[in-house]
Amino acid sequence: MPHQVTVTGKTGPDRTLTAAPIANVTQVDFQLNDKRLFIHTEQGAGDNVKEIDLSTVTGVVVAISGGNFTFTVT
Repeated sequence: MPHQVTVTGKTGPDRTLTAAPIANVTQVDFQLNDKRLFIHTEQGAGDNVKEIDLSTVTGVVVAISGGNFTFTVT
């Protein structure tokens, strides 16, 4: 299933994503106490994990359409 996350947020020192779509998502892990979001994606050579800082995030929307999940983090 082609789950997707669209992110606007900080990914590291001096690195920010703006409305960046991330496709082929297999897992979304919100670490609320640490204010971190880990996005696991399916890659040809194995899984990949992206880390997003949630300290400046103001909204999260989850939608389901046709059995596919879409997360929007802004």
